[in-house]
Amino acid sequence: MFLAASWCFGRYMWILPIITLVWFMVSMGTTYGIAVALNHTFPDFPYISYTGVEAPEKGIFTFAIVVTSLMFAANAEMRFLFVREIFSEKKMNKRWMQTNSAGLVLGWISSFGLFVMGFFQVDVMKPPYYFGAFLFFVVAIVYLWFQTVITWKLRHVAQKQKDGKVWRAIRLFVWIFQILNSAAATILLILFSVSKITYKLQRKADMGTKWDTLRGVFLLSTTTEWLLAFSIMVYVLTFIPGFKRLRNIKVKVTVDKGRGEKSGAIPNGDQQEMSDRSRLTENPQV
Repeated sequence: MFLAASWCFGRYMWILPIITLVWFMVSMGTTYGIAVALNHTFPDFPYISYTGVEAPEKGIFTFAIVVTSLMFAANAEMRFLFVREIFSEKKMNKRWMQTNSAGLVLGWISSFGLFVMGFFQVDVMKPPYYFGAFLFFVVAIVYLWFQTVITWKLRHVAQKQKDGKVWRAIRLFVWIFQILNSAAATILLILFSVSKITYKLQRKADMGTKWDTLRGVFLLSTTTEWLLAFSIMVYVLTFIPGFKRLRNIKVKVTVDKGRGEKSGAIPNGDQQEMSDRSRLTENPQV
């Protein structure tokens, strides 16, 4: 993930969060539009999974979700590297370094959940799909709060006397937005879970269908799912100011010569000189 992201974006890593969000919105809009146009689903807010049940949107949905999961994982890894560099520079204690590492693990787990959702369609493989949905939605909420706490700490340790009012305002805005977005995502998760369970139980008890008496609770469940997924993806935009500081994102490759010795040159003679730690510019940002 690190290699692919650094190779594609390099010092323009701040574009990655934007591409992640745009890709998710466009791809989901595409599968939704195709499914509705072919009468494979109803137009007024089906569950996200039901926009990729039948061909041809089924293949597009799988591809789009898998790519989104990989980009989300790349964002989580680059965020980890950025924070690790700041914390190492400021000689933060072990607890904060572990918090950063835990955040990376949570980001990868939620990305894996999205990956699983892309490959297992809800109509024929419900158990793995719901397992993936749990990992993505629930673990992602925990990940958002972890990053919000880390941003709070960054605002204090990365602040310098020479910082201008603009950057101070940006860091404060980013932190406040993260709090509001995390809180909104948490509320949406609760609403989605409660409304979906309520709808399932009431439908099983023959209290109506999504077309009549249970219409309200059904729409609440579907709309909150869409908003929840969108809020999680929007969160990665808060990584942009920090990613703008990343420079020379590379990896150092060494080759074993056979006698325990290592060389920085690869067999074809080309030199792969890289460093796995992100170099930062002078201006501190979050």
